[in-house]
Amino acid sequence: MSQNEVVEKKTVVTKKDLVFAWLKWCLAVEVPVSFDRMQALAFGFSMNKVMRKLYKDQPEELKAAMTRHTSMFNTNCDWGSIIHGITISLEEQRALGNSDITPEVIQSLKIGLMGPLAGIGDSVDQGIVATIPLAIFVPMALDGNVIAAFMPALIYIAWSYGWSWFLFNKGYNLGKNAVLEILHSGRIKKVVGIFMIGCLSASYVKVSTILTFTNSNATVKVQDLINSILPNFLPFIVVSAMYLYIVKRGPKYLRLILYTMVIAIVLTYFKII
Repeated sequence: MSQNEVVEKKTVVTKKDLVFAWLKWCLAVEVPVSFDRMQALAFGFSMNKVMRKLYKDQPEELKAAMTRHTSMFNTNCDWGSIIHGITISLEEQRALGNSDITPEVIQSLKIGLMGPLAGIGDSVDQGIVATIPLAIFVPMALDGNVIAAFMPALIYIAWSYGWSWFLFNKGYNLGKNAVLEILHSGRIKKVVGIFMIGCLSASYVKVSTILTFTNSNATVKVQDLINSILPNFLPFIVVSAMYLYIVKRGPKYLRLILYTMVIAIVLTYFKII
């Protein structure tokens, strides 16, 4: 085993250090934003205690570390937190004597990752996490449900903090291989694929029911009820059923088309759709 491999197995940073660094990033990320350095001061604020611990006996290294971690930095607040974990891991290895980890390596990883992660994070957060709960709960809130008015914000906050901490911790544990590990796992492709299929299904698959039920006061349309709770729920059911058929039976598309036609005729005959 090489000296660098031995160094990489040592740890100085504790779980408490990671938690406080993550909390400081979450609290400060959008506070000291400036046009010349964007989120750099928040990044440096997050790294401050950890860098002082790692380089407590190396004042020149500490000075250099704080200088590079207050240089221009801008990324998605949640997804970009993986960069913090990677950076802390690399700085720890450098402080312990790993000669392969140079300031250029650390800075290059930061600069190289912040753009792609910003693109992925903004697309997923704003295109999925922020919009789907709104589509579900806004109609309920308009009908007078007070709790529904707060649910989109609560869901987004839970996602933001939970996912941010997961990536922060994952980045530290995997070091410079963290993003490659996530990309190779196929999770990003799955998320983007689900997002695109969902958009296409909602736009092009049109299914609605004409069922109604009557109580003592009024006649309620089932489709209006579905729209108020889960818009485009019936297209989702149809697409999901087709997907499960293909998974279980294989790509027998002609048979799937015939089944779809028969089911549609039967449901139309019985005045369900």
